[in-house]
Amino acid sequence: MPVLDGAGLSSMLAPQLQMAEALIARNIETLDFLRARFERDQEMLARLSEERDPMQSMNLWSAFWQRTMSDYSSEMTKLATSASALAETAVRTATQEGEAMARQASGKR
Repeated sequence: MPVLDGAGLSSMLAPQLQMAEALIARNIETLDFLRARFERDQEMLARLSEERDPMQSMNLWSAFWQRTMSDYSSEMTKLATSASALAETAVRTATQEGEAMARQASGKR
């Protein structure tokens, strides 16, 4: 069995790095979305607490929930698209990793 050298290890880890980078990028996007949503929640609560007119309060409440549903709907669409891209990346990285392992096992570079 061939010993794994630095180049062989690097060629096997490169696909893993690509996958990790894609996952981390998606996590950052999700956190950005959540931060924006929480800031809007906070803003709505502040505005609602200052409102004295019950009808205006209901309008604020209704508009808030409409925007919230729209935001989450948009984010879920992005998430579905991203999940598809991540699945493609997973297949591609698994293929690249398998090829690197085969090259390493055969002694080819």
